[in-house]
Amino acid sequence: MAVIPAIVSGAKKFAGKPMGVASKALAVATTAAVLYDSHINGRERAYSLDELDSADRYYNQYKQYMTLEKESATIAKLKKWWFNLQQSFSYYHIFSRSKGYLSGFGQTIINNIPVLALSAVALKFQTAGKVAGALLAASGLKTLVYDVMGIGAKKAERKY
Repeated sequence: MAVIPAIVSGAKKFAGKPMGVASKALAVATTAAVLYDSHINGRERAYSLDELDSADRYYNQYKQYMTLEKESATIAKLKKWWFNLQQSFSYYHIFSRSKGYLSGFGQTIINNIPVLALSAVALKFQTAGKVAGALLAASGLKTLVYDVMGIGAKKAERKY
């Protein structure tokens, strides 16, 4: 039951500072949104890269399997066995999906460095944190109006 007094004392500490609390809450929400987007983009890139790598690998392996330099039933059976063995390995998927996830996750983080920097300032500092929180709110408002509602965005042109 020591948790409740800690919550009450924390609430009293921030009771007179609504702008500071709002900027910190906005920073936490923004950071969570960026991390969620990074995870989703990484996951999508992982699957698409895995599909591309698998298609290329299967094509090359099949091409190699279909070409026989010598007319030999033994070599043909060995090539077929080797082709089937290569198709059953799953470690290719681990590497291509890892590469794709890191690529998508990292690219999203890099694209959102200004927002993450503002979030870090809002969480760490008092006065500068309020300014950073205001800038985060302005950025969020711009995203809401422009990207979500489409106000001010260019209309899609029809190509007939």
